[in-house]
Amino acid sequence: MILDKVFIIIGLLLAHFLNGSNVFELGNAIRPDFMVIFVVFFALRKGPMYGLWLGFFGGLLTDTALGGEIGGDNLVYYKIGLHSFSYAIVGYIVGKGLRSSYTENYISITIYILGLTFVSRLITYLLFLMFFHSNHSYSFLYVSLYNAFLGPALFFLFSWAYRLDGDEVRQ
Repeated sequence: MILDKVFIIIGLLLAHFLNGSNVFELGNAIRPDFMVIFVVFFALRKGPMYGLWLGFFGGLLTDTALGGEIGGDNLVYYKIGLHSFSYAIVGYIVGKGLRSSYTENYISITIYILGLTFVSRLITYLLFLMFFHSNHSYSFLYVSLYNAFLGPALFFLFSWAYRLDGDEVRQ
C-alpha cells in the first residue's frame, strides 16, 4: 500500500523533471506536458481523488519550476497555483465524469489526451491572463498534438510500470 504511493510520487517527480528537460523539445517552446498525461492516466484508472491530488501536487511542482518574474514595480511575482488549479480541476473532472466511459484503446486515449491537454492549457492561460499578463508564446495546439501522439505509448508504459490492468478501471 505505502509502496504504491511511493512509486506514484516517483512517477510524479519523473514527469516534473521530464517537463523541465529539453530532451523531447521540438522547435521553439513545443514540448510535451508529461504532467497532464500522468494526471489523466491516474484519474482514469484510479478515480477523481487520485486525479485531484496528483493534479494539485503535480501542478505545484510545475509552478515551482516557473520561478519568479520581476514586475514593473521591481517586485518579484511568483505564479504558484496556476498549474495546480488547472491540473486538479482536469484530474477531478476526468476521474468523476469520463472514467465510466473510458475504454483502453489507441483512439480513445489519443482523443482524451488531445482534448484534456488543450483544456488544461486553456485554463492555465486564462489564469495567467487574469492574474498576470498575456503570454504570446504559450502553445495550445502543438502541445496538445504532441501529447496526443505520446499519450498511448505512455499509457502503455504506465500500465506496465504500475501494473494496472484495463479491468481495474471500473472497480
